[in-house]
Amino acid sequence: MRLLSRAALAFAAILFAAPALHAQTSLNVAIGAAVPMGDAADAVDMGYNATVGIGIKPPLAPLGLRVEGMFNSFKYSSAAIDASQRVMGLTANGTYTMIPQVYLIGGVGMYNSKASVSGSSSSTDFGFNFGAGVNIPLTGFGTYLEARFHHVPVDAAGPGSPSNFQFVPITFGIKF
Repeated sequence: MRLLSRAALAFAAILFAAPALHAQTSLNVAIGAAVPMGDAADAVDMGYNATVGIGIKPPLAPLGLRVEGMFNSFKYSSAAIDASQRVMGLTANGTYTMIPQVYLIGGVGMYNSKASVSGSSSSTDFGFNFGAGVNIPLTGFGTYLEARFHHVPVDAAGPGSPSNFQFVPITFGIKF
């Protein structure tokens, strides 16, 4: 009888805890500034970033996955060139929660670059990113602040374009 009651108690605990153990999915939307780094800082000024993604993370595990699409735009800093550089990307990232609200993020992706100068062609290149963020939980949804370094080796994307396009989007996002 005692064994049966323990088995029933264990079964009830599993049924109660099982919904909480499922991976949590979230829709992420973020906007912010995109700061050019390295050679890119010589060619373009600070721009803007818009990102949309889907995240999956088991609640008790420190590891998660986030797939994102992003759009970045930078204006050329030369007064002789009235143009902008856009960088769109699709990235697959792993996340690692260090302490409850602080996480590391990094991954790989494909980035498409194009200058707004007539006759310029677009370039699609493989790149990588890494950074950190802070989750700010709210009732019903959450917000986050994040900064990531993106490195994209590009094939000549426009006049005065660097061979390696590096930038850091600093974004504020909402998770649903």
